Amino acid sequence: MRCRKVRKFIDAQPLNQTDGDARLAVLAHCDACVECRQWLQAASIATSLIRARACEETQPSPFFKTRVLAAIREHGGVSARGQLDVWRSAWSIVASMLAVVIVLLALNLFAPRPVEEFAIGGDNSRGRDSIERVMMEDNGGPADENLTSGQVLDTVFAQGDSNGID
Repeated sequence: MRCRKVRKFIDAQPLNQTDGDARLAVLAHCDACVECRQWLQAASIATSLIRARACEETQPSPFFKTRVLAAIREHGGVSARGQLDVWRSAWSIVASMLAVVIVLLALNLFAPRPVEEFAIGGDNSRGRDSIERVMMEDNGGPADENLTSGQVLDTVFAQGDSNGID
């Protein structure tokens, strides 16, 4: 291998993380070439220093927070004009959100609600009535006065099945 190619290979990745013929070729070249051997030693030292530094935990000085806050106060911090600009943009967002909520609330409260209608039996001569009205309405018929809850539920569920409602 040529020196330039060996040095690029050493710089690209740590030699201990490579396997195979390329590693053996680099080591063989470094045994024969003094400059490349020094290059390899420098790379291994740099790698070990970086790993050692990465394992260390550094703590900020005890007065770091105080110094930062003092520097902010010294430079004026956030200006009143900057705060005013922030609130102006926030006001437009808050106002638009409030308008959307009011519109949705008005639509929910004042919009007419459709009445769910079902055909009664197979007889369309009576038209379509809601189940609640048919079950609770007193038509004066003798059968309406003696209906039990079970009969009402059977009628409702039988009616739903006949209309294809699950």
